[in-house]
Amino acid sequence: MIGRTLFRYISWHFTKALVAMMLLLLFLIVTVEFIEGLRRIDDSLNVSMGQIYLAALFTAPFFIEKAFPFACLFAAMITLFQLNQKMELVVARAAGVSVWQFLMPISTVAVVIGVFAATVYNPLAISFYEKSLDMKAELFGKSSRSSIKSGSDLWLRQDDGIVGNTVINAKLSRKGGTLLDGVKMIRFDPGGDVYERIEAEIAIHRGNEWLLIDVSVSDAEQKVRRVESVIVPTNLSKEYLLGAIGDADSVDFWGLRKAAETVRLSGLNHLPYLVQFQSLLALPFLLLAMVLIASTVSLKFVRSGQAGRLVLGGIMGGFVLYAATRVVTSLGNNGIVPPSVAVWSPSLVAILFGMSVLLYQEDG
Repeated sequence: MIGRTLFRYISWHFTKALVAMMLLLLFLIVTVEFIEGLRRIDDSLNVSMGQIYLAALFTAPFFIEKAFPFACLFAAMITLFQLNQKMELVVARAAGVSVWQFLMPISTVAVVIGVFAATVYNPLAISFYEKSLDMKAELFGKSSRSSIKSGSDLWLRQDDGIVGNTVINAKLSRKGGTLLDGVKMIRFDPGGDVYERIEAEIAIHRGNEWLLIDVSVSDAEQKVRRVESVIVPTNLSKEYLLGAIGDADSVDFWGLRKAAETVRLSGLNHLPYLVQFQSLLALPFLLLAMVLIASTVSLKFVRSGQAGRLVLGGIMGGFVLYAATRVVTSLGNNGIVPPSVAVWSPSLVAILFGMSVLLYQEDG
């Protein structure tokens, strides 16, 4: 049985490697976001470099969360490689410690981090990301809105009753679709003719109406007038907006089930929210699968001397698992397979595969 000292020693090595990987990702993401923010600055914007860097820093945790599995894979490979290079695993084997015992510290840390990432880190990352969107909209104004959703604008259509209908276009959606930036509304009469065009900096959903701020209104004769605010009635509910233009990634772990039920009651597809909830539940097992994949290619470095090929094999194995997870998740989002099956099956298959390979390598 592995002793406490060895357990803490291996755990500490893995934790250091994982933290180093996360810090590297943080640096890369913040740098890219910072450079992108600098690119958007012009002479008309009173924006400091510190404000841009802070917005980039708030954006990074949201994207780092997506890279947790790969960070775990590389950290496990680095840890096992270092222990093998120093002959520490050879000594542990000679002392009667099996591969399952010296993988236990790494697996335990991976599972704990997975639980922490799903229940604590995820809500914090989403909160920071929402804050970063607010900061970018405030700092960069129209230039931010035109670049954040470039090429993928949001479109909605609402029925205005006997008045006609309205087509709504927005550059950016926040707060579950209840706050829109860079808004354009084209209003049609019952005959299908355009009678009004509205452009606004921000549209705020307030139950049965939109509050438009900093508005430019054009009538059928192309006469333009500027007003501070305009109220446009709407039949779109908050629940409908959440399902129509809301993003499951923007809802934290503790609110996903409620959001799924809300979207279901609105009559829209609620499965992406259930899939995201199941994905966060399965995250500890996905990280465990990454550890097992890393171990299948990291325990023979000293004996085989084929480090490069084995490392490439581990990286390819991790990418295959991640790609399979994304494909099956897409099937779950569209109702082709149940959300629980879509999320859990890749991780469980990878765990069983990793265990089978280790059994073959260690026990023949």
